Amino acid sequence: MIRECLIHNLPEPDFAQRGGEFTITLWRDWLTSEVLAEFRLNDRQFQAIVFLKINRRITNQEYQQITGVIRKTAARDLDELVEKGLIERIGEKRGSHYVLIKGRK
Repeated sequence: MIRECLIHNLPEPDFAQRGGEFTITLWRDWLTSEVLAEFRLNDRQFQAIVFLKINRRITNQEYQQITGVIRKTAARDLDELVEKGLIERIGEKRGSHYVLIKGRK
């Protein structure tokens, strides 16, 4: 299952055992072009979403490299994606990275 999800650029499934039950949650790619258009992303932010779909994580430095912006602009753009509920930040300050939110809450 994991391999098939990765082959199709989908998030890895979540596996959980609760009580006597084993559950698997399969995530679909909810960030379609139509959904992304609703968020009014700039070109750089759209590039980051595409990058995240392929690479599963992005750092501020990687964002700077793929978009050509300075660190402060990268931080502002990434923070805006967090505020819009598209990505979440993992870690604090140096060494932190961002991942896609698996689905709408």
